[in-house]
Amino acid sequence: MSFLKEVREKLGLSQSQLKDVLNLRLNRSYDRHTISRWENSRQPLPAEVSSELEALLHGEKRQTTIITFANQKGGVGKTTSALNVSVALSKMGYRVLLIDVDPQASATAALLGMQIVPLYRQGKTLAHALLKDASMSNCIVKKGPIEGVEVEIPVDFCPSHIDLAEVDIRREPGTEGLLKEAISQVQDNYEFIILDSPPHLGFLTWMALASSNTVFVPVRTEPYDVMGVNLILDTITKVNRRSNPRLRLGGVIPTQFVQNQYVDVGIIEHLIRVMDNRAPVLEPVPSSTSFSNAAWASKIPVDVAPRSPSVRVYVRLAEAIAGRRNFINASSVLSLDTDKRENS
Repeated sequence: MSFLKEVREKLGLSQSQLKDVLNLRLNRSYDRHTISRWENSRQPLPAEVSSELEALLHGEKRQTTIITFANQKGGVGKTTSALNVSVALSKMGYRVLLIDVDPQASATAALLGMQIVPLYRQGKTLAHALLKDASMSNCIVKKGPIEGVEVEIPVDFCPSHIDLAEVDIRREPGTEGLLKEAISQVQDNYEFIILDSPPHLGFLTWMALASSNTVFVPVRTEPYDVMGVNLILDTITKVNRRSNPRLRLGGVIPTQFVQNQYVDVGIIEHLIRVMDNRAPVLEPVPSSTSFSNAAWASKIPVDVAPRSPSVRVYVRLAEAIAGRRNFINASSVLSLDTDKRENS
């Protein structure tokens, strides 16, 4: 048996799935036929692929990292960030769970569409875990084809439903810890758990932050959006002080950035000054039709356009979260753009 086939079978991956893992981790564009030729020894295995297979085969189990994407403002890219980072990490071979903590269920709609109806009837939503004492493990839809419905999802996923809004109303003793308790039932099964939080500073957002190790704040490069950043930062500080001393701010992620727009550049420079030493302002996500085109096709951009320059920002962010590269700060990107303009 070839080394590649041995690794693939131990990881439980198909040739197509292994292709996706290698392409995302190595930034390549190998096809399934190439994987087959390597597996059957009809073509020599490149050294970088062999090294990556060794890392996949012998990688140590990671302690679970729980990450929330949060902002009280809607339309800033929380769901887009959570979806793409989750899928990117999954494609890199990590065990990932994405949880939709938003009653508006945008991530659920993106992954499941109308198929949430039969799943809701089966009790497979976060609302069932938090409000109806269902086991969290029974509320998770596993990566791959979903039995009985015509959809395949790229990552383990706990869907949301409008019923979840009841959590913001129900303030019974102990409610604050419900999400953390539910996550604790399954967290040993995953290396990364990603939470997509609601677009407000209500109880569900507090619960998500209280359950997490790290929070990233997506911010659209628009003046009114930036004005509200202090609100979410103040909430993060309160959660850290009162409920979760482990919580740290991983960084601010500027989204829908247009690099040749004076206002967009000015907003990022303002964010860098405002954040000072509180947290880094990370590499901005450029505005791109890759996101809308993928949404129209009911796909995740990392799945269908992983080499798009805008989508690659999320791949690099996922790699940094996994410790495979350093985080890229917005200041270094802006200085590169400035150098390009000065030299043109």
